[in-house]
Amino acid sequence: MPTGSLSLKAFRKSLRMLGRNLLPWLFAVLVTSILGSLVQSTVNIISVLEMGSYANWRDWQRTILHDLLTFAPFYALLVGVAFLFAFPTALWLTRKWPRLRSVLLGGAGAVGLAVAFVFSNEIAAIPTLIAATRHVNGFIAMLATGIIGAWVFARTSGKPEFRSQIGFTWTHLAFPVAVLVAAFALHVTMRPERQLAIDDYPLENYRVAIVVKGLEYPWSMVQLPDGRRLVTERTGDVRIIDREGALLKEPLDAVPEVVFGEQGGLLDMELSPHFEQDRTLFLSYACGSVEANNLCVGRGELKGDELQNFHPIFQAKPLKDTTVQFGSRIVFLPDDTLVVSVGDGFDFREEAQDLGNHIGKLVRLNMDGSVPDDNPFVGQEDKRPEIYSYGHRNPQGLFYDPDSGRLYESEHGPYGGDEVNIIEPGVNYGWPLATEGINYPGSSITPHDQLEDMRGPINHWTPSIAPSGITVYQGDGFPEFNGDLLVSGLAGRGVFRLNLEDGELVADQRLFHELNKRIRDVIVGEEGELYLLTDHASGEIIRIDPTDDLGAD
Repeated sequence: MPTGSLSLKAFRKSLRMLGRNLLPWLFAVLVTSILGSLVQSTVNIISVLEMGSYANWRDWQRTILHDLLTFAPFYALLVGVAFLFAFPTALWLTRKWPRLRSVLLGGAGAVGLAVAFVFSNEIAAIPTLIAATRHVNGFIAMLATGIIGAWVFARTSGKPEFRSQIGFTWTHLAFPVAVLVAAFALHVTMRPERQLAIDDYPLENYRVAIVVKGLEYPWSMVQLPDGRRLVTERTGDVRIIDREGALLKEPLDAVPEVVFGEQGGLLDMELSPHFEQDRTLFLSYACGSVEANNLCVGRGELKGDELQNFHPIFQAKPLKDTTVQFGSRIVFLPDDTLVVSVGDGFDFREEAQDLGNHIGKLVRLNMDGSVPDDNPFVGQEDKRPEIYSYGHRNPQGLFYDPDSGRLYESEHGPYGGDEVNIIEPGVNYGWPLATEGINYPGSSITPHDQLEDMRGPINHWTPSIAPSGITVYQGDGFPEFNGDLLVSGLAGRGVFRLNLEDGELVADQRLFHELNKRIRDVIVGEEGELYLLTDHASGEIIRIDPTDDLGAD
């Protein structure tokens, strides 16, 4: 049989051939998206079972139905675009090797999906957009859906009952565009309702002052006994604000090298409880390399404008290849031990349930990095002795309240399911076996929002507010807030006030939304004023003071 050439003219003919076989293309997209949704559901349910939880047949059915309604349309959008490029390429190659038509189309379906996965991961703000593809088996299974979809196209294309009977015109392209738009609209429409009316607290009697601007992604701030302030920039510097409030040009010297990227960099900072005697400053930061990194905590002595004798005292293990979700908050307990939050790195969420590593955990250390003897898993085989609690996703807020004796934690959920928890040693906080959130493209993570042997949050947010810093307000500036939790919101663009009574939520209200800023941290000053750190490339420290006519609540 004669074969054709692989010319540009031949490729144009292949495009026209696809244009006359758009109904088979639609069949392929539908089959692939349904199969991909079933694979996604199955992978997630198997993951839940492998972590030691349960999922009965009803859970499986509910998960499959949910994903078919929410994830399958999104996957159809991805598949449809991939096949619009892959099938003409395969048809073009078929002109050279006609006997390999089915093989070439099947390979094109798999390769097209693989390219779509890689490309979507590159443009998304997360490492892996399709959760099932985080592991090799899931990735291969999803590629298999592309092969099956391409087989459907091979079997139906060219048949008179499925092919356009008129010659190709560019108006044929309106059909796939309409299909892709419809898939996206269906995805948005069928996702679970993620809107939540935010109660904005009508605080009016306050004034705003910008203390410092021009900071590169400021992350944390501490005040020194001499009145100066130190601020970490995620890009890797500790900046100095003098007693008069001026930002010094030169940063603190001898700060450790960090891995800067996406969410990595220089993160939290805390003074030693005995700082006036030992001058010790603690830093958390992303350490290692882009390909192999995790959270480190180190300490050094502040002498003038230099950090001397700095050395790491803890590194979370194992290393990972994503530069997101480090956790990284540091807080001291009354016994001078420090608790540090470690995130799950996004692609490694199952590790949050494995006590043999630090991923998705809170760890408790002595000031020299050694392990306190009364940590909950000390001496237990195959369990990291540093672990204080587990089942966390990306905990970026920690605050110990001396009045109540409670350790509060705030953590980012996925798509929905942000949490505030009261931390107790040895407790499992559920992630990813129990969560109110779902994967970003709409698929389920788990059929459970609560489990009996795991501690649920005292508050959760859907949609996500992206909680970061957390504190308990005590002061005279805003007396109506005394004893309330204040949580800074990045996506929520404000500070969320949680009114608690005996650890139970009474009210959840947003403050300072009119500033329209991503708030990285909220800090209570010595006179009851508030300091807000904004998360921007040119970030600010904003001071909030009450005016004289502030009324009572």
